[in-house]
Amino acid sequence: MSIESMFGVPFEFLFFVCLMVATTIGVIFYLLHVSANQLSSGPKAMLIMGPMGSGKTALFYRLVLGPSKDIPRTVTSQVPNEDEFSPSAEQKAINLVDFPGHDSQWPAAVERMQQASGVIFLIDATEPNINVAGQKLFDLMSDPKVKLRRVPFLVACNKSEEAGAKKVAEIEDELLEDLRDRMEMKDTIEDTEGNVIQKTLVNEEDDTTDMFEFEHAPCPVNFAAVSVKNKELAPIIKFCMGRS
Repeated sequence: MSIESMFGVPFEFLFFVCLMVATTIGVIFYLLHVSANQLSSGPKAMLIMGPMGSGKTALFYRLVLGPSKDIPRTVTSQVPNEDEFSPSAEQKAINLVDFPGHDSQWPAAVERMQQASGVIFLIDATEPNINVAGQKLFDLMSDPKVKLRRVPFLVACNKSEEAGAKKVAEIEDELLEDLRDRMEMKDTIEDTEGNVIQKTLVNEEDDTTDMFEFEHAPCPVNFAAVSVKNKELAPIIKFCMGRS
């Protein structure tokens, strides 16, 4: 029995219909692929993150406006701030995003990590709030996609010039202890293939029985003392240079 007699239409028409269906399916898969790539490899940005009240928005405006201009009075942000910033005269501008520290904005901040060229993780050295800072840092550094991309972190300890501010080494030690405790809790997360795995700060192949140290993490982590108020931001400028 011929195809024409089975379906009651000419073979050429059936062939045309099948071709159109196949083409449509192909276009759909292509668009999905492009969308996924844009999500993971879209415009790169330097992200400013950290607990509420650490000075993130003030840092954002200081970097965007430069050292010679006054920055506006800032309050706790409710939405991200985004603009361009040039770390040096020789480097083209990079995209800079200031994310609010509020929990309601945290899922969007974690999602934006897929386009991060680096993270400036700002902490108030006078009130480090290690528990909150440790939770946010752990969420970011244990994300499988972040570990795969080896996104670099600069933990910038703001207000380091003020009386009573903790030394960078103290904050680093306290954060390290907090992250070790969180690894012991054995929380879970989905990996890049949708499998539920234990949240950890190291890759499976790099897992070690040794006590966790920052150098074990796939994401490079450095610490520095800064002062947004006194415009002492050299470590942040250096961290941003060469990243786009």
